[in-house]
Amino acid sequence: MSKRVVVACGTGMATSTMMAEKVRNLLEENHIDYILSQCQLSELDSYKDNADLFVTAMKISTDYGVPVVVGTPFLAGIGEKAAEEKILSILKE
Repeated sequence: MSKRVVVACGTGMATSTMMAEKVRNLLEENHIDYILSQCQLSELDSYKDNADLFVTAMKISTDYGVPVVVGTPFLAGIGEKAAEEKILSILKE
């Protein structure tokens, strides 16, 4: 069964696209079937019932009942390996 990953940033455009590309590559390299969506942070509530993971451009305070990984390491390159390991750990459960 495919894992549903939602990548979110403030506008759902440039930043989430950059993070989504890194996440997509990670999942493909690890042979994880996935469905990836991009959205604005304000739209996460509409994805919570079907998502396995949120990757966000910033730390969020709302608990949607979905695991969250902050994706800024994919933009800055600092802490990227730890973020990748966290994503894989969540999706391989």
